[in-house]
Amino acid sequence: MSDDVSFRRATDAVRAVGAGHADWLDVVHTARDFLGADAATLLCHDKQSRSVRFVEQSGHEARLIEEYAQHFYQYDDATRRFWHASAGTWYDSRVAREHESENDRVFWNEFMRPYQLQQLVGVVICNDDDALTALSIQRMHIVEPSFAHAARIAEYERLLAAAFAARRAAARASLSALSQMLDPAREGFLIASPDGWALEFAPGLDSLLGGHDSQLILKQRRLMHRQPAWQTRLQTALRQAGVDGEPVTLVVPDSWGHAYRLSLRRLSAPMNHGLRAAVGVRIERRSVFNVPGEAALREHFALTPAEARLFHHLVAGLTIGECSEVLNLGTSTLRTQLSAILRKTGCHRQGELLRLAAMLTA
Repeated sequence: MSDDVSFRRATDAVRAVGAGHADWLDVVHTARDFLGADAATLLCHDKQSRSVRFVEQSGHEARLIEEYAQHFYQYDDATRRFWHASAGTWYDSRVAREHESENDRVFWNEFMRPYQLQQLVGVVICNDDDALTALSIQRMHIVEPSFAHAARIAEYERLLAAAFAARRAAARASLSALSQMLDPAREGFLIASPDGWALEFAPGLDSLLGGHDSQLILKQRRLMHRQPAWQTRLQTALRQAGVDGEPVTLVVPDSWGHAYRLSLRRLSAPMNHGLRAAVGVRIERRSVFNVPGEAALREHFALTPAEARLFHHLVAGLTIGECSEVLNLGTSTLRTQLSAILRKTGCHRQGELLRLAAMLTA
């Protein structure tokens, strides 16, 4: 491909991302041709945890990216040396050079060499206090830098930084508008990667999840559940929504008497930051304390303890399926209990139960 054509395609892709008409994977594809690379990646490194928030890549097998994001990122001193560099700064690291740290030697000998990569070249797109975002290309043969197209490279750098800023501003504006419709005391929203990294979140979310006994938390800007089994379910739900594009609803337990309902859906422009797998996560905190207590329900309607407990959770807004998760009981058992509750209260539908409970708290 000629230099003129590859430059035009590369810059057109970046402009389209900035305008919200394309995503960063289109930029990564065109960067390979324009910069003469075997592979290219867009990476965001979290500085606090020294881990990877997101990766978009072209030219690598999936296993390489997984190994980097899950393990070898911690040895990537070549990138960390630019954590204080301004946008537009280029870096070039080659296997032939003398490496400066033990991490360098591990990174090149155990990661780069097995994949036959000889050179890393990258440009800083955005550098904040908490994260570094860069476009990186990888080559299997070392290419000496050329200044013949310095003006084009400078234009490309400028466009990358402008596109990133535009997509971030668009996401924040959309999130701000959405936040006006949320009750921060019980609702929150965040834009996340499939690994749970919070790219942006609505004001008040850190308070909603910040209680000392809260089971759903933001830990170093990552959405997590304190209980390993529920953390696994949360990770699965995030990947189903982001990678598979499947909307997911998940209810997770919180401190006693509370639960969180999460609605997860893959986002499109303008909220997705230009990332195809970005996930919108709406979080609702449900409480069973602002409804008749189990003891009151049991006394008023002559219910068994199990029936009163189910009634209590249904009034709090949980569905039968969600009660199954929270109470760790099968739905068939809960439906049998619900039938008994309807019979004892003289109700015919679940909605009548809720109205009846509301009268008790009036």
